[in-house]
Amino acid sequence: MEDATVQGFAAPEFDAVAREFRANFAVRGEVGAALAVQVRGRPVVDMWGGLAAPAAGRRWEHDTVQVVWSATKGLVATCLAMLADRGRLDYASPVCRYWPEFAAAGKQRVTVGQLLSHQAGLAYLDAPITLADVAVPDALSDLLAAQRPHWEPGTAHGYHAVTWGFYAGELLRRIDGRTVGAFLSDEVAGPLGVPAYIGTPPEVAVGVATIVPSAAAEPSAAWDPDSDLVRAMFALPELAAPGADHDPGVLALEIPSGCGVTNARALSRVYAALAEGGTLDGVRLLSPDTVKTATAAAVEGPDRILGELTSFAQGFMKPATSFFQVSRDPQAFGHPGAGGTLAFADPAAGLSFAYVTNSQSASHTDWRAMSLVAAAYRALEA
Repeated sequence: MEDATVQGFAAPEFDAVAREFRANFAVRGEVGAALAVQVRGRPVVDMWGGLAAPAAGRRWEHDTVQVVWSATKGLVATCLAMLADRGRLDYASPVCRYWPEFAAAGKQRVTVGQLLSHQAGLAYLDAPITLADVAVPDALSDLLAAQRPHWEPGTAHGYHAVTWGFYAGELLRRIDGRTVGAFLSDEVAGPLGVPAYIGTPPEVAVGVATIVPSAAAEPSAAWDPDSDLVRAMFALPELAAPGADHDPGVLALEIPSGCGVTNARALSRVYAALAEGGTLDGVRLLSPDTVKTATAAAVEGPDRILGELTSFAQGFMKPATSFFQVSRDPQAFGHPGAGGTLAFADPAAGLSFAYVTNSQSASHTDWRAMSLVAAAYRALEA
């Protein structure tokens, strides 16, 4: 491409998407980013540009990876759906069927489906989680199991921003024996040939893109530290420390709600497999029926944590709300990440889309991502 800042390719019919990606750098303050789009399993956009580490002047390269925050949840949800596909996990069963200690504090009837769709009332623990807790999975498991719900499970839903991944990861470990990071590597990333880590090796962690925070996204004096929102978002306070997003010691830990390290190309490829009924390039992750079951809306309505409408499937976010407006089709599913990262599939359109950025915005509906999504749909409809 003639623009030295941006590299990669776009199929001719998606040239408008490429123009929007360049415009993000030219007029929307983009620092470093990548975009990958597939249609019916065929790559039609694969672009990247800018700076991966602005302070050091390190450029964003073809294989640059970064922390994708809550977009990690879509990868974890895929892993759990694979267990369901193999008959090892039933969304309708109580969690304690697989994790007996989870029944403590009145949680014996909480189902897997309620847990994964943010209905379990476990959006934060009574005492904040620490990185030292995360480093000892058995000890963390005890803390998670002992927690009482903050509302009656199944009567409401609220975004479990941090705790969701720990509960989901421990459920997977109880069933499979492997950690969620090992499962992701063995069963998803490896077969699809993509870089995706939960628990990042040190040789990978040293090259991750550094996050450029938005001052407006930081907690302000107006935030109530005792509110459900702040307690849920900062359930692991050390994760919000400056530099945690590229600290090899932090990234080595498995933090499945938000410390996944990957890139747009990898996310788009995973969602392409799901959009195509669970199989891509001969690699089968799921059956078509399981894709439909795992991605069907389980709950929709006012979110007790976020304070607005949200909708969730079995770990995936659904688009019929103000929080995740990616498609008009109710079959679409995926997950955003704090600061602008966005990844989703629209099976009806045959579309998989992934955008990652290290320049964090303050809004959960990032206008850079939305301009790219809109351009992609215009290209499909042309």
